[in-house]
Amino acid sequence: YNLTPNLFLYNFAVKIPVIASNIALAYATKNIMQRLNMPPKKVQFAWLFLLFNPFTLLTTAAWGEVDGIIALLSIVSIYLLSKGKIIKSSILFSLSIVFKPISLPLIGLPLLFSSPKNRRKNAIYILILIAFVVGLWILPFNLFGWMEPSSPSNLTSYFRMAGGITLFNIVELFQKAATLPSGLWFLGYLWVPVLLAGFYVVYRNPPKTMEKLAESAVLFLFIFFLTRSWTSEPNINMVLPFLLILYGAGKIDKNAVHLAWIIPFVFLFLNYAVPQLFFLIYPQIIPALGTLDLQIGTARLIARFAVTLVWYIFGVTLLYRVFSKNKGG
Repeated sequence: YNLTPNLFLYNFAVKIPVIASNIALAYATKNIMQRLNMPPKKVQFAWLFLLFNPFTLLTTAAWGEVDGIIALLSIVSIYLLSKGKIIKSSILFSLSIVFKPISLPLIGLPLLFSSPKNRRKNAIYILILIAFVVGLWILPFNLFGWMEPSSPSNLTSYFRMAGGITLFNIVELFQKAATLPSGLWFLGYLWVPVLLAGFYVVYRNPPKTMEKLAESAVLFLFIFFLTRSWTSEPNINMVLPFLLILYGAGKIDKNAVHLAWIIPFVFLFLNYAVPQLFFLIYPQIIPALGTLDLQIGTARLIARFAVTLVWYIFGVTLLYRVFSKNKGG
């Protein structure tokens, strides 16, 4: 256990909260499903799924990514929203955005859930969101002179990235950089009009229950993940608890829940994500992977793109089911 102070601090300050949030997410999802009177066997499955799912454990506990925290804040926030607790809901949702803005696709759910005539609730939600984002995401960087993560140059660079578990990873077959070609920069913003179209569809038949809110959340998240130019594998953890709610409500089957993590899990291996985890105990793994990639690099990129195609087929099929059952809600 020859840990350096920095490594110890990393594991203590980052990984312990991530692991704790994974456990809390399992119990929160279980509690929500129980309150919705879902079948006990399905509730038990969801609880065990979130506690021991290898994809979640690898992409959060092993990597130290905070997507599990965001998933926890988001699903509790939406449950509180379904109970009319707009202030608590907006606080938790605002915190999820501050942690990592991958929950942004869900930003309009409170406006869709509450009546357009209820301007007071909508105004409270928007004001709390603005206050938290400014107070925790923008103001501290200006006060302490830190580099702003949301500065125009950083945002522009972010939208030029191309890869991850998206069809845009094909660019790496033709160029070394994982960025959009200069003439196709606008594709980095493709998710914006597509997501707005999704909001319009839900607006025409707004959600009125927790189950319908979960359907809308799955719809928005998949639209976001499938149309972004870059989607990291840990981001998929955001959608898993909502899929479990739909499974508990009988909207999707268990196979759909499993495919939602198995396909990205296969993708992880093609990204060398799994063997790289052993670099601390076997440092030679990194140069060994570099040598291996010289031999199979092109085949690996083609296989990775093929797995991404399967992911898209799955996502579009799932969205079709959500659309077809999201009538009269």
